[in-house]
Amino acid sequence: MITSFHIQNFRSILDLTLDFTYAEGKAPNGYKEAEVMPFFKKGGKRVVPCLAFFGANASGKTNIIKALKALDQMVLNGAKPKDVYEPNELYRKYADTQFRLEFTYEDTLFEYRICFDCFEIKSERLSKNGDVLYEIKAGLLFPFHKIINKSYDQLKLTDILRVECSDGEGRQNRLFLSRIGESYAGLHADLKTAHDFFLKKIQILDNEHTVPLKASIEFLAQAMNFNEDAALKEITEVIRRLDIDIQKIDFAEDQSVVSTYLIRKSDSGLDQNIKIRTEPLIHSIRMDVTGNPVYLNFVKTESAGTQRLAGLVGLILYSLKVGGVFVVDELECSLHALLLREILSLYKNRRHNATGAQLIFTTHNTDILDDSVLRLSEIALVRKTVANGTIVRRLAEFKNDGEDLRNVHNFRKQYLAGFYSAIPHPAL
Repeated sequence: MITSFHIQNFRSILDLTLDFTYAEGKAPNGYKEAEVMPFFKKGGKRVVPCLAFFGANASGKTNIIKALKALDQMVLNGAKPKDVYEPNELYRKYADTQFRLEFTYEDTLFEYRICFDCFEIKSERLSKNGDVLYEIKAGLLFPFHKIINKSYDQLKLTDILRVECSDGEGRQNRLFLSRIGESYAGLHADLKTAHDFFLKKIQILDNEHTVPLKASIEFLAQAMNFNEDAALKEITEVIRRLDIDIQKIDFAEDQSVVSTYLIRKSDSGLDQNIKIRTEPLIHSIRMDVTGNPVYLNFVKTESAGTQRLAGLVGLILYSLKVGGVFVVDELECSLHALLLREILSLYKNRRHNATGAQLIFTTHNTDILDDSVLRLSEIALVRKTVANGTIVRRLAEFKNDGEDLRNVHNFRKQYLAGFYSAIPHPAL
């Protein structure tokens, strides 16, 4: 789970720390047995299962997702600084971009921080439970004694950094954690664990990409012994329970379609489509007026909302199975408000979320501000000024500042009335 994320000088964000911990003081009575969980206790911290970002268009909500994805690309795909360096152009207060991510894996607390500009990575540091495992500054790695072993001594680690993480002119242009995780997983267990968090625990879906059902099936199958039939069956069952009138979804064994397929890693270090390939045709089966099954081409006949929901369900179920973090920009896109509530309940309900999975998303859907669907610690309001860039405050902070807020309140009306700001003020 993510416990905090600090972003400095990235797009509209000037200097921002996002807090994902429970911030309402005393825990609710009976919370240990309650069906709806206020938080998980991980790494010695109380971490909320959901965090929703609300705000006007162009306030910077998407930039929060993009910042996390930029870090993810650097760690997993070996993206170079020039590929992800996007400083705040309206206020040149800082030259460098900094990310600091604090996260838990099992019950261990890690902190990973990097600083870079367009040309080089200026610093990189990984800590475990407050103890620095390694730090790199100006191309120099220290302390060595925390991560060396018989196979990888000080000289070997120095060579990896100099040869495989640098541009040949003494400037680090690739993260040490990225290179170690990709090719030297046996070097150190804690470094592998930190890299595995990005590889196995966190999935980021921006609003520029959709997830085809076939990709969703393949992804979920990773958590089900690579059994795609079982993954499809589980996705279908959830879709049916969400009142989508589909009796069954299956692969047509004797038919296929030609399509492109989105993968995570490419030679350039960025997400992109690989070559066109042939895939089995997916059928959705519905009943006609006489009660007989009708086999339909899922991609051609099902609505955009149904297709997006099917793609999302696979990623949602994966995160719930492995205790992962699912980060989504505009989660409500093409989804009915009641379906959005059901998705939130999967993460907040003890029965469905036994692994400590976490959902982080941006949204404009204010219906979920009604009836205590989300707690004060799970609602973040986003606004932007030129002088301060993107600013985020959770409702729990309003309460701590003396506002009379309770989790039983209906916040929707107050939010739309501008009580908390973070709304547009059109003047057409």
